[in-house]
Amino acid sequence: MKNKFIQYCLVGITILTGCNHPERVQPQRKDIVDAVFASGSIITNNQYSLTSQTEGYLINSFAKEGDTIKEGQVLFHINDDAQKVQLESATANYHYALYNASSNSAILQQLNAQKIQQKNKLTTDSLNFLRYNNLIKSNAVSQLDYERAKLAFDNSRQELQATEILITDTKKNLALELIKSKSSLVSQQSTSSYFILSSRVNGVVLQIFKKDGDLVKRGETVAEIGSGSFIIKLLISEDDINKIQAGQDVYIELNTEKNKAYKARISKIYPAFDAKEQSFIAEALFSEPISNLKSGTQLQANIVIRRQKQALVIPTNYILPGDYVITNNKKKKIKVQVGIKTTDWSEIISGLDENTTLVHSN
Repeated sequence: MKNKFIQYCLVGITILTGCNHPERVQPQRKDIVDAVFASGSIITNNQYSLTSQTEGYLINSFAKEGDTIKEGQVLFHINDDAQKVQLESATANYHYALYNASSNSAILQQLNAQKIQQKNKLTTDSLNFLRYNNLIKSNAVSQLDYERAKLAFDNSRQELQATEILITDTKKNLALELIKSKSSLVSQQSTSSYFILSSRVNGVVLQIFKKDGDLVKRGETVAEIGSGSFIIKLLISEDDINKIQAGQDVYIELNTEKNKAYKARISKIYPAFDAKEQSFIAEALFSEPISNLKSGTQLQANIVIRRQKQALVIPTNYILPGDYVITNNKKKKIKVQVGIKTTDWSEIISGLDENTTLVHSN
């Protein structure tokens, strides 16, 4: 960005421009302003780029540039035929897992029926073993018959315990499958939402970059949405950023209204260098409402960093390198201290008075 100054007739400040300076001049008293040049554009307070989170062909546009839109309003639809199939599959898997995890599922009913049978058998085998245990004491049954009854009782007890463990493990596995299927369903539902692009604010469609039938890639901007009040976005060079402070006056010339200055004030300075813009960024707000203002309008600005009323000034082209001037007194070369310096006028802090006559070096 080139540093330059655009002089305006400001309230209470007179800046002379485009003068043909005589060969001899004397310092004079004038109001002078030191300003930093910046380019920029008009944006809205909540302006954002509506970008796609998936890839596909744009099949429906439900808004056009300039439309007023509501928060949540559907603006664009990207083809999602393949995604619909995946969503249907995830939904079916979830309902199947939900049924299997319920107490009425065929898997659990079968295991519970098996458990009931084993409990009944255990009861029978337990009573039989108890009877044989009493009979063996009086030698009413053989040792072999007693061992068979005891083995049957032990087997029934172990089978019941194994079935109970199987039921517990099955319930855990079915619950885990339910969680997995639900997670998959939620993921597919979220992915399906990517194919529908909706507005997240109440605002206006500023610009649309895609038309129906175009391929939209992931991360690609489909439209620019604006909302809220207008803000002046200023691009400031690295050389000038440390001169800028919040509250400084700014005089704006819109590209749509040449040679007309609007007053504004610096409201925000971004703390980091913007690599995309290759500049530092500041924001300013208009001091008064501006009619027919449009987002995206390009502009030039003068940011006032210093003012000096009734400063002692001379034409800038009378100053030689090293801040020297030539006086009419035997064309003597003397050094001066320069303050504010514009393309036309320079403030003299010391070294001259109003009675000194200067000679142009040419």
